[in-house]
Amino acid sequence: MDFSEYLKKIELDDSRKSILLQSKRIVSFSPHPDDNDIIAGGFVSKKIREGSEFHLVVVSDGRKGSRTIGEEELKRVRANEQREALKILGSDNVRFLGYRDSEIPQPSILRNDVIKIIREFSPDLVITVDPYLPYEAHPDHLNTGMAVLQAVLFEEFPNFGEGKPVKSPYVALGFSYSPNVILDCSDEMDRKVAAINAHASQFFDESSMEIVKGISRLYGQRIGCQYAEPFRLLMPSEVHVNILGGMNPW
Repeated sequence: MDFSEYLKKIELDDSRKSILLQSKRIVSFSPHPDDNDIIAGGFVSKKIREGSEFHLVVVSDGRKGSRTIGEEELKRVRANEQREALKILGSDNVRFLGYRDSEIPQPSILRNDVIKIIREFSPDLVITVDPYLPYEAHPDHLNTGMAVLQAVLFEEFPNFGEGKPVKSPYVALGFSYSPNVILDCSDEMDRKVAAINAHASQFFDESSMEIVKGISRLYGQRIGCQYAEPFRLLMPSEVHVNILGGMNPW
């Protein structure tokens, strides 16, 4: 199946799109510095400009992501790059959990951090990577995405984790093969590109950016705009024994 056929098969849900667009308190759990900006930079920039509260949580320190820079130096570089990128998107609310790159713990451990943070900020939406992406091999993506889903499932149960339970948020999965929402990010694309370019240790040639922009253009064609970002939006009730998770059968 070529990409155009794949795009045609995506089933979009306007009610879930409304949930994303109406969110007021958002926390994004990014496995590495730069993941949030790639998958949701346009959406995040839009919501910040509209007055929504946004917090970024970077789970790993990114120390492994270079062929030329040593680990300790790269750890510092990537933290500074992330701060600069987030400023471009319009915020300085970033927290670094500091797990070693490629060694983010299993979801049964990491979810305790996620539950605590959700209880601290009480967001109506959390963003992370889709752990069900076909062929995804990076353990940091797999563990972060699954930990967030488990935290959403257990959030309202006081016997899990620290802090006082709050209402479980909706969860938007980026890097998803099965999106149910595609959002126009054309007006925010310049900010998104500038934020990604701030990660200079990772995006050091124009070809990488052309891939990001090219994919955004293809998703934009699906909804009739120049650039777009895809997400799979899940309700809290859909992350456990629900074969219809992310679908609207009615």
